[in-house]
Amino acid sequence: MKTTKQTKFILAIALQILIIFGIVIFKMAVLTSGTEILLKIEPVDPTDWLRGDYVTFQYKISNLDSYLFSNEQIKNGDTVYVILHQSRKYWTAQKVQKTKPSTDDQIFIKGKVANGGLESQADLFPQQRFSNSRIYIVYGIEEYYIPEGKGREFSFLDKESFAKVSVDENGNAVLKQIYVDNKSWP
Repeated sequence: MKTTKQTKFILAIALQILIIFGIVIFKMAVLTSGTEILLKIEPVDPTDWLRGDYVTFQYKISNLDSYLFSNEQIKNGDTVYVILHQSRKYWTAQKVQKTKPSTDDQIFIKGKVANGGLESQADLFPQQRFSNSRIYIVYGIEEYYIPEGKGREFSFLDKESFAKVSVDENGNAVLKQIYVDNKSWP
């Protein structure tokens, strides 16, 4: 059986459509079945000339002290699981580990170490323990696109801002909504 160019073209388009639907279905599953948590955010960048208006966030759980890592060797690119606990309104980091937590009663979020692995610091200074080191983790929920023109004149300075995030049982997170001074934004 010979496949024609037209058949190959149709299969290529169908594969791309299936991949897009797969991504959408995965995100929708996290949104509908995940646990909602509130994370304190620290906005970084309000606009980009090429991509339009968006906000880049760092969360309070993005820069973590190395003592939360239980003496595990962490390096850039490692997948880690941040075990969270609720402290008043917001969820904060309680512990970080490289293995997925096994208990059902813990809320955790999966991320990647982006900067500050302990391994590289220990190689440079073998006699020193880095108890005050900070490790930066990204969760894939750091960018939030907003309607055109809404981000140019807005400033987060002196405002309480937080994000409603949905986290599934595997630690995958999806950003649902941003709040500024307890109001939905934008």
